[in-house]
Amino acid sequence: MLVKEVNQIIKKSNDLITAKYRLTVIQQYVLHNVISQIHIEDTDFKKYEVNVRSIAENHGIDTKNAYRYIKKSALELNKQPIIIGDEIEGIALNWFSSVRYNSNRGSLLVDFHPDLKPYLLQLQSYFTQYDNKNIQQFKCVHSLRFYEFLKQKQNLGKGKKFYIELSIDDIRSMFCFSDTEYKKTNDLKRFVIEPALKEITNQTDLSITDVQFLKKGRSINSVYIIATPKITSKNSDSSLHIKKPSQILTDIVKPPKNANKDDLGHRASKITGLIMSNGLADRFKRSDESVIDMMKRIKEEITTDTAAKQWENKLEEFGVVV
Repeated sequence: MLVKEVNQIIKKSNDLITAKYRLTVIQQYVLHNVISQIHIEDTDFKKYEVNVRSIAENHGIDTKNAYRYIKKSALELNKQPIIIGDEIEGIALNWFSSVRYNSNRGSLLVDFHPDLKPYLLQLQSYFTQYDNKNIQQFKCVHSLRFYEFLKQKQNLGKGKKFYIELSIDDIRSMFCFSDTEYKKTNDLKRFVIEPALKEITNQTDLSITDVQFLKKGRSINSVYIIATPKITSKNSDSSLHIKKPSQILTDIVKPPKNANKDDLGHRASKITGLIMSNGLADRFKRSDESVIDMMKRIKEEITTDTAAKQWENKLEEFGVVV
């Protein structure tokens, strides 16, 4: 049975979201055009027709050369391995088991590899889904992966702000970077992470509101990303603020005369205590500070209810119950 009807929702197993693979932008377009043809009630894969015209129109590809580009991408996609699992247990396979092409008709027919069934069919739990329209204008090759990582965790925010933390080693592994690519973490930050997050903010249903590059010792060890679902695309803030590992935004103003200093002092002590008990000192300590100096600085910053609330919100973003 030939299938070419396209749905709006992309649905993948979370194991597929975090798999190790590497695709070009056009290969991503081809793959998701095919995935979008899978229906929730399907129990088996069918033969899927790659809609070349739809891909070209939706993604701004020159229609005169669209078939040649997309055919080449589909054939090369069939040679790109995907590794699902970890170093102990996993599976390595290709996305498609076959790609049939007919240049005279301008058509492509593909079959998914049958071992991908558990990751794309009849998903009831441990899956991620999103609207296909959110990924159609990506130009940065890494944007899709970061978008999927974020969508995987979005439900944890219950409709509000949420976060993900990715280690630098995991990013290199999931993106299949060689040892010589982006060898310097600053290059990974500049050419991979930041462009992808900017594009996500500008083009999708998510706004990146905070990015912290966290250090272990002197080296950046992970990236901590906070995102918020957009209410309306017209009113969403499209700016991206990149923050240093220990930088915290606070609204420090003179306290009103009737401020309850005892209450603020109690909240400040509770906040610093929670930072220490949850092992977050390295997240908030400046490079030239001792732990004691950090606690003193934070207590001195908490001079208003607004400042205290901002610190409490920051702790909640790290999963700490205040």
